[in-house]
Amino acid sequence: MTSDGAAEQDLTVDGDWREDAFFRRRPSTETLDWVAASMGRGWRAVGHRRLTGGVNAAVHRLTVERHETRRFVVLRQYPAGSIALRTAMEEEIANLEVVAGSGLPVPTIVAADVAGAATGGAPSLLMTRLPGHVHLDPAASGPWIERIAEFAARLHSVDLPAPAFRAWADSWITPRGQFQVPAGAQRPAIWKAAFDAMELPPPAGDAVFLHCDYLPVNLLWSRGKITGLTDWNSIHRGSRAIDVGQCRRYLASLYSPDRAEELRSRYESIAGVPLDPWWDLYSLLHHDDNGPQSISRQVAGRLPVDMSGMTARVEIAVEQALRRLG
Repeated sequence: MTSDGAAEQDLTVDGDWREDAFFRRRPSTETLDWVAASMGRGWRAVGHRRLTGGVNAAVHRLTVERHETRRFVVLRQYPAGSIALRTAMEEEIANLEVVAGSGLPVPTIVAADVAGAATGGAPSLLMTRLPGHVHLDPAASGPWIERIAEFAARLHSVDLPAPAFRAWADSWITPRGQFQVPAGAQRPAIWKAAFDAMELPPPAGDAVFLHCDYLPVNLLWSRGKITGLTDWNSIHRGSRAIDVGQCRRYLASLYSPDRAEELRSRYESIAGVPLDPWWDLYSLLHHDDNGPQSISRQVAGRLPVDMSGMTARVEIAVEQALRRLG
């Protein structure tokens, strides 16, 4: 599960990989030549546009042309020198190969240069461009949340191989015994009770296929429908509440705990099964003091963000999950 501020912290072990200059720069001539060669004979890159909201990589939409034909592709590049980021890219390549042909709307790999040998040292991944755009400001939240719940249920119905999810090894959640009450907490006792609940063993249950980064910023939309799911760094099999809980945490942070509760209710109705409250709480507790800044960066100006109120909103969702856990 790789997302938000804690994931960024884990990846900085190799140095200051998110240097501003890297994320602002245009794709190099060397990189564009590699893109053209990867597309096949006669193709050339004729345009590029930087895409906003990326946390771990510089992402560009490229226009490629051959004769009278134009296509769009997506280039993701990581700064050179980070073993963790290079590993993340290798995992995404492997995971995209797993979901290829699944019927899910996912990118197709065009080419990869994991070592950056042909791209100036920057590990690079070239993919097809999915239709649609990130949609975070719906005119009506109900149908928007309904589509998110429906797509999650569709995702979880896909029978694909993936490693079993391990609560304290496959996620960036704070280790047990080291939780800290967030600085913006209104009622610290709620957080402490939630931390105590995490001392219980993770419950067993039906394991479904998981994206493990199921967030609104990773969903693409067109004409009211979800047309793509991106960022395939961490597939697993485990409790469906892991994916839905992460999305609920995001909805509570960015909007309100009511929207988070609506997603839970709609998902349970569509999937026909309740979400395990322990795993739901586990996902909500990925919120920490780094969360507001990270979410704001991911939103990238697509709508106003109330950073100061995020913790208080997540706190309500945590309390509700605690009540269900009993």
